[in-house]
Amino acid sequence: MGRDRFIYMNNKMIKKKTFLSEKSITEIIPKNFSNTFKDKKFGIGENVQPPKDLSRFIKWPKYIKIQRQRKIFSKKLKIPPSIFQFTRTLDRNLTKQVFELLFKYKVSKKIEKETKISVKPSKNNEKTKFLLKHGIRTVTNLIIKKKAFFVIIAHDVNPIECVIWLPALCNKFNIPFSIIKNKSRMGQLVNRKKTSCIAMVMHDVSSINLEIGKIVDTFRIHFNNHFVETMSRWGGL
Repeated sequence: MGRDRFIYMNNKMIKKKTFLSEKSITEIIPKNFSNTFKDKKFGIGENVQPPKDLSRFIKWPKYIKIQRQRKIFSKKLKIPPSIFQFTRTLDRNLTKQVFELLFKYKVSKKIEKETKISVKPSKNNEKTKFLLKHGIRTVTNLIIKKKAFFVIIAHDVNPIECVIWLPALCNKFNIPFSIIKNKSRMGQLVNRKKTSCIAMVMHDVSSINLEIGKIVDTFRIHFNNHFVETMSRWGGL
């Protein structure tokens, strides 16, 4: 005797043995066996529809559409070097060191009001020796007057035309600059949501620390010294 098996037919279990021939099986199972089960209907008030991937039917916000279109365009088109240089940012470890140092010199709102009212800051406060200035107009004036000690530029400014000329201006006046991620993190240094660029102004040259000197040297090595190479390097295809 062979091993017993079972067949389901018309919601009934029928015993089937292995020694049965194919003809005997066809006699037991009817030809319209598949039609015996009712087909599922997905109308209103009927069977529940199976889950579907509806990601292409979602109406995405406008800024997400622009992000995706920009990413596709950047792969298809040639990017000029003046725009492509903003993809080459400072390393993660170096940016961490820069922000750790700059947060020490973060000016509170009270001291910021005092500096606006009085031209000369108080000598007792060490933070007022190094001031962080933000805004495109103020930073450009500080660069032209050669009062800026170094400049930090955000890589994700939109539109990028606002900041596209700042690296060339810094290189012309021999002021160390760097392109850093990102504008929202930079805004925390100046009590704002986001800023496009920050310049450090020092009132006492004698009060330069070794930490600040190292950061200025890294900016010169990574950006100022390689500025001619970056301006000859195209992006995209």
